[in-house]
Amino acid sequence: MADIVYQKKDDLFPKFGYASRDRKTAYVREDLPVCVRDFVALHELYHLKDRAGWRIWREIKANAHGALHQPVGFLACIFMSFQPYRLRYYWNRLIGFEE
Repeated sequence: MADIVYQKKDDLFPKFGYASRDRKTAYVREDLPVCVRDFVALHELYHLKDRAGWRIWREIKANAHGALHQPVGFLACIFMSFQPYRLRYYWNRLIGFEE
């Protein structure tokens, strides 16, 4: 069984969450609105069991899983992701500067 650990914003920034397969743990920012926090937890827990190799496909599947179970949190997460620091984070991930 996987664990969920809620952490301070400073511990995960700019991420909303992170999945560690080694530790079988999903890390989620505690400062997020509850619906977003629940969506991110579902998203990260999905990553722990997903074995797909292509990063974009993994993200599509994790987002779909979270959205199916927490649609309001998914939509709120999308709106929160339009902050400049989040867009920079996504851009850096897309071009390979960040994991």
